[in-house]
Amino acid sequence: MKNNLAIVNRSSGRAKRQGLGDQKTIDNTRTPEVVIALCGPMGTPLHEVAETFQTLLEGTDYRYKKVNIIRLSQEIRRLTGMRDDVTSIRELIDAGNQLRADHDNAVLARVAIQQIALERAELNETDDAKQTDMFEDEGMAPDAVRPTKSERCCHIIDSIKHIDELRLLRSVYGDMLHVVGVYTPIELRLEKLAKRALKGEDVYKLIDRDSGEELAHGQRVQDTFPLSDFFLRADKATDSQLRARVKRFLDLMLGTRIATPTVQERAMYAAFSAARNSACLSRQVGAALTNERGNVISVGWNDVPKPFGGLYETQDAGDSFDTDHRCWNLDGGRCFNDSEKDVIAETVVKKMVDNGIITPEKRNAAYGLMRHDSQLKSLIEFSRAVHAEMHALLSAGATHGNEIRGGKLFVTTYPCHSCARHIVAAGISEVYFLEPYRKSLATKLHSDAITDRETDTDKVRIMPFDGVAPSRFLKFFSSHEGGRKNGSGMMNVRPAFPVTAITLEAISTLEGIALRQLQSSGLADDALPAQGSTGSEADPDKTT
Repeated sequence: MKNNLAIVNRSSGRAKRQGLGDQKTIDNTRTPEVVIALCGPMGTPLHEVAETFQTLLEGTDYRYKKVNIIRLSQEIRRLTGMRDDVTSIRELIDAGNQLRADHDNAVLARVAIQQIALERAELNETDDAKQTDMFEDEGMAPDAVRPTKSERCCHIIDSIKHIDELRLLRSVYGDMLHVVGVYTPIELRLEKLAKRALKGEDVYKLIDRDSGEELAHGQRVQDTFPLSDFFLRADKATDSQLRARVKRFLDLMLGTRIATPTVQERAMYAAFSAARNSACLSRQVGAALTNERGNVISVGWNDVPKPFGGLYETQDAGDSFDTDHRCWNLDGGRCFNDSEKDVIAETVVKKMVDNGIITPEKRNAAYGLMRHDSQLKSLIEFSRAVHAEMHALLSAGATHGNEIRGGKLFVTTYPCHSCARHIVAAGISEVYFLEPYRKSLATKLHSDAITDRETDTDKVRIMPFDGVAPSRFLKFFSSHEGGRKNGSGMMNVRPAFPVTAITLEAISTLEGIALRQLQSSGLADDALPAQGSTGSEADPDKTT
């Protein structure tokens, strides 16, 4: 401990002498470098979105020096030796799955990190004078530890397919990473895929594989997509619409103009915030209901109802919870829905054994099959919780009953079939959700009244959310640091710079940690920067 303190004290003293402890110097280490990761269901125009980002960022509005598009499909081909003339989507998915099985689920994210590190190293091959331009007024000694060179560079990853890829990228890049979920209606995706040479491949099966395979190392877009920072819906198939959507995101991300949230963004943020009230053991779900004018008239979340109305809630910080009868506070935290499904599975299997349909030796296998590999696992009928959609409708009915009809409902997850029938009966016109795939029997059981086709305006439309994700809402829509006007009362013209910019100092170290496994597996590029620059075998005296 004494040795560690001595190192810290020496480092602090050296930093103070060199001027590195000054707030201005630290602020100057914030980097304009950004990483954009695209995620979307199969058939969405991900390549076109990446190229639109590249064109706009390198243009006069943002003036980025370099925009590097990293196509992970090409990396799969390179790493597996797949020929470029192989057009089979199935073979490409199989190759990607095999890479994950042989290494880990985040292997393609590690490959992307390697490409980012290599690109930065190439951009930083410059003379010392240029490297210290932004610190030249700090009076730093010639032998001072120089901050990492920062360039106006953007790395676009096209595209991530597994939640472990997203986790690793977020762990390394933090707020430097922006995940853009791209969505296109199913009819447009099918049309696009039909134009490709699929060699007899079943398009519907390919889309199902892409959305969420049962394999642990399979593609899991349905788990990854909802965690995006921005949802971009390309539903018009026009270049102008795509360009406008991408430009709005860039304006928000880089703070180049004053922008306020849309009605949809405000409502989904309200739903997301409401979900934080839930103590449900399964998942936190939130809902917000707007009237025809777009004003939020109620919010709801999933939780257990209490006597005489409303749901159980935490009343104050000193609450003893003696009167809280939610599932987390009963029988050691037991999900009643799961318990009832266990009983059903056990009862059916027992009857099958008693009647000689299966042998006693197959009891456990039959139970596992019924409990985890049948529709029984999706039953929700035995939950004690009121669903978020129903809570929002009940609350609105008590205070704004005449404004429900024609309103719109915003939900953090796709509504279940039970809520769907009440949504129809209440007169809701549209429902928006954060996830890209159907999670219930809503459209199957109520095909006469509910549709997920955006062009079908004669039914209640259930559509994916479009815009800034609730997790980025406050950051993107907060006033710029220093205010919006200058001393003359005129609006500040702010140069393009990420509103979530972070310091680049720790990034190379985190990249080095992430790339160790890639190096040990023999997949690392020979041109990867030396270990000292990626933080793996760095000089301790220079990194303290």
